[in-house]
Formats: sequence, C-alpha cells, structure tokens
Amino acid sequence: MKFTRLLLAFLFILSMAVSTNAADKGYKKILGVWEFSAPTAPSPYDSGLLTLKEVDQKLVAEFTIQGQVMTIPQTAFDKDALTLGFEVENTPITLILNFKDGKLEGKTDTPNGPVAVTAKPAKK
Repeated sequence: MKFTRLLLAFLFILSMAVSTNAADKGYKKILGVWEFSAPTAPSPYDSGLLTLKEVDQKLVAEFTIQGQVMTIPQTAFDKDALTLGFEVENTPITLILNFKDGKLEGKTDTPNGPVAVTAKPAKK
C-alpha cells in the first residue's frame, strides 16, 4: 500500500515537471534569426536582424544593426507575445511583438510617436 502511494506521488510529481517544462519552452517556435523592419524608426534602427536563441534554458535576444550587435537585457515570451526591453540612445523601449502566421508583428511607443515593427524569418 505504501509503495503504491509512493509510486503515485512520484508519477504525479513527474507529470507536473514535464508539463511545466513544456509550458516554459513555448518560445522554441520563435528561435532563430529574423529580419525586422520598422519603417518609421530613425535610421539606422529601421531594419536589421533579431536573433532569438536559448541559452541556459532561457530565451535570449539580440539585435544586429549595421553589423553592430546589441544585446537585449529583458526578453520574455508568453501566449505568443514576445516582449523585449532595451534602450536606444538612453531611451527605454518596450517592444511587444505578437507571433502569428509565422511572423512577428507589433509596435512600440517612442518619444517621437508609435513605431510599427514586423519581422519574418531570415533567408538562409
């Protein structure tokens, strides 16, 4: 009887761990290199690459703009929404991109007004 209870408890804990791990890894579908476009952003921030990768089981992001890599300190993905927190010329920016139909689309508010951003997987 005790063995059965222990076995059931172990299976319950194992199933919870597996389901939690699967939920945390929802960002795997957006991993890779993305070409982004923000037509109303000031140059050179109007286009470049967004790289999304997993490091130490966490989502990490960085922009590459005119060959310069800019690490994004705050990155989160929840319910198909990617939230990026970073600074551009000492101005804090929060960019929210929604993942839909294989694309990332969203906008951010800047001191100069809203900026629409779209991203598609980069061609290999």
